[in-house]
Amino acid sequence: MIAPTYRSVASPLHVARAGATAALCGAFALVCALYASPFVLLAVIGSVVMAGLAAGVGREIRRAAVFTLPLVLLVTLVNPLVYRDGDTLLVRGGELLGRRFDVTLEALAAGGLAGLRLAAFVMAFGLFSACVDPDELLRLFRRVSYRSALTAALATRLVPVLARDAMRMGDAARCRPEPPGRLAVTRAALSGALDRAVDVAAALEVRGYSVAVKPARQRRPWSRHDVRVTFAAALVGLAAVGLAIAGTGAVETYPRVDVAFGASEAALCGLLLAGAALPFAGRSARLGVARA
Repeated sequence: MIAPTYRSVASPLHVARAGATAALCGAFALVCALYASPFVLLAVIGSVVMAGLAAGVGREIRRAAVFTLPLVLLVTLVNPLVYRDGDTLLVRGGELLGRRFDVTLEALAAGGLAGLRLAAFVMAFGLFSACVDPDELLRLFRRVSYRSALTAALATRLVPVLARDAMRMGDAARCRPEPPGRLAVTRAALSGALDRAVDVAAALEVRGYSVAVKPARQRRPWSRHDVRVTFAAALVGLAAVGLAIAGTGAVETYPRVDVAFGASEAALCGLLLAGAALPFAGRSARLGVARA
């Protein structure tokens, strides 16, 4: 599999409640949305990699990096062909359909920054996918919309099953002397998916899900890992919003490349790394019985 998937590991990010870990990953994604500075984006990627390695999901983070690499290259190479703004001409291209394709340094830098931002986004959500239990995350919404939560849970379980059904139908079709077309195989796979959906709906109705009511609230005491991960998420989120309001991380790509880096940018990078390390720092981050 290329995309990172959840794997239960004994780490503070896995032990903490799903909302806290999701908030930390969302805080890193918020930084990517607010900043285009390469220093800040590299700090986000470094923080995600550090947190993933400490949580024991380095393999999943590597999958996210491999998944995003072609997208980064595509964005970096396409942007100079679409935008011709900039003062520094690198390649004077020819004309096609009345449009001249000139590559400028500024357009190439803007494409690289856009690709770097995309990579940071994917890495942050890769950490989310690897460390947040999807069942526990759906359980958070059971009192808001329990039918929607049930539908999402069933969809996440049935998608791999339907994919295997389609692969088996395709293999069986290729074994026939005259293989049917792709449209026939797709129609058969869709019919099987609908039949499976009807069977699941009938089973749920027999078990009384059609008359389900909102479940009672379950109070779960906060653990030290919940507090540490939540505090790390608040630290990253508040630092990102506050320093963005103060004008930190300003970047100009046209007509010339101008990337600001000073004390505020260095402080933001340090806070991002500190937020990623906070859930794993100290003796109290160890799993097991807490010691004073």
